[in-house]
Amino acid sequence: MPTVAGYEKEYVSRTKRSRAHFEQARKLLPAGVESNVRFFEPYPFYVKRAKGPYIYDLDGNRIVDFALGYGPMILGHNHPEVVKAVKEQVGKGTMYGASPDLAIEYVRMVQKAMPSIEMFRFANSGTEATMHPIRVARAYTGKEKIAKAEGAYHGGHDYALQGVDIPEDMLKDNRNQPSVPYGKGIPKSISDLVVLYPFNDWAATEEVITKNADDLAAVIIEPVQAGGGCFVPRDNYLKKLRKLTKDLGIVFIFDEVLTGFRVARGGAQERYDVKPDLTCVAKVAGGGYQLAGFGGSRKIMEEIVPKVDGNVYHGGTYNAHPVSVAGGLKTLQILSRPGAYKTIDRIGDSLFQGLRDVAEDRDIDVWIESVGSLGQMYFTDKEVVTWRDAIDIDRERWNHWFMYSLGKGVFFGVPHADEHFFTSMVHSEKDIQYALEVSDEAFKRIAKE
Repeated sequence: MPTVAGYEKEYVSRTKRSRAHFEQARKLLPAGVESNVRFFEPYPFYVKRAKGPYIYDLDGNRIVDFALGYGPMILGHNHPEVVKAVKEQVGKGTMYGASPDLAIEYVRMVQKAMPSIEMFRFANSGTEATMHPIRVARAYTGKEKIAKAEGAYHGGHDYALQGVDIPEDMLKDNRNQPSVPYGKGIPKSISDLVVLYPFNDWAATEEVITKNADDLAAVIIEPVQAGGGCFVPRDNYLKKLRKLTKDLGIVFIFDEVLTGFRVARGGAQERYDVKPDLTCVAKVAGGGYQLAGFGGSRKIMEEIVPKVDGNVYHGGTYNAHPVSVAGGLKTLQILSRPGAYKTIDRIGDSLFQGLRDVAEDRDIDVWIESVGSLGQMYFTDKEVVTWRDAIDIDRERWNHWFMYSLGKGVFFGVPHADEHFFTSMVHSEKDIQYALEVSDEAFKRIAKE
């Protein structure tokens, strides 16, 4: 095991069973985890159960959870109404190989929240939810290139894993940034089909999109960019991009995998009053179950409909899995109740504003970006508006805060400095206050360094 830093000592002392489990797990699973995102030094903890705003690890520690399954658990863990709906569906059957009757009711709930979705198809993950509409857009336009924002994350397929992270020696002017694969094993030829633009820099974005318009099938965007943390759109950036893509005949895709049903019932398109051509959803859409999907303009979505002269292929054995649809439907029904998002946003604001206040009291330089129940804290004395702004953050201080907090039983989201964390509908004032007290102590220790 790597050398344990001072701020990791309490975590290590409280997670002996997780450490032992890790030693076994890494013999069977690369890095001892099922997803690279879950790994962090000195070792990850392992969960036994979860309830409400808490998760419980192998050592019996109760942890206030602001990771929330990395986004889906906006109602908290094991919400009783969702559990009941899932159990009822399990009693009726778990897998049909034919369309479940609940699918239509689910799609109608999605359409009420996001009227831009005229037709919808189910998928199983955020990766699938972005991969398929890109293919549909290429078929619809007859063009092959797509444009995505620097640092944006749109899933694990080859087209999406471009420009997610750009090594410093490969950084160019943001109007002329070549696409760079993220990780090994991605064909170099894919990079030639992906154009990068800088989120929140309108002049540069307009220049990049206009210059490449003749070759672009689609512009895909996280309307609140969560790749790299959390970057809230400014100065009508989304509306300007919507107008530009419409004028140029480019399919405009909102990746609402993370923002959908979280930053508003109708996602970022409701919050910022922008209507995309296609929308991708997952995470909250399934309420903790494997459910995703995409939809939008009827004219574009009909590219999937089987035709004699060919069509876009879309399939999946587990699409609209009955159990997942039941869990997702009940989640969306709960979120449609009056006052749901006032509660969600109030709880989010109390945490993110509280962190600002505590850091200021301790004279710790941080920049916090948040929208409703989604946000991130950057250790920096600069404003963070774009992905490039976040390159020079103090990652060591962030790690100190994160690991000290985890040792005290507060899990502040995805365990990496360029990610994000969330609040749920069920975090109490007591939970928020405890998290702020723990952060205050972490800031106090950081200030003494």
